[in-house]
Amino acid sequence: MLGPRRSELEPLSPRELEVLGLVAEGHSNAAIAGRLFVTDRTVESHLRSIFQKLSLDESSATHRRVHAVLTYLRNSEV
Repeated sequence: MLGPRRSELEPLSPRELEVLGLVAEGHSNAAIAGRLFVTDRTVESHLRSIFQKLSLDESSATHRRVHAVLTYLRNSEV
């Protein structure tokens, strides 16, 4: 019998999920910072952590932000 499927988003903190959700809505880093009342640098830090936890390595061949959003959409409850 199969157990519940483990979400790829499980390693993310609630704040990282919030940031990723805003990225998925199309918000820029500056817009996210303004919305969450944090600095742009804090948003960048959250995104670096998200990319690391989702194993999205920096590469010129891929766009980590897009891959992170696709992972979010695949694993979010609709």
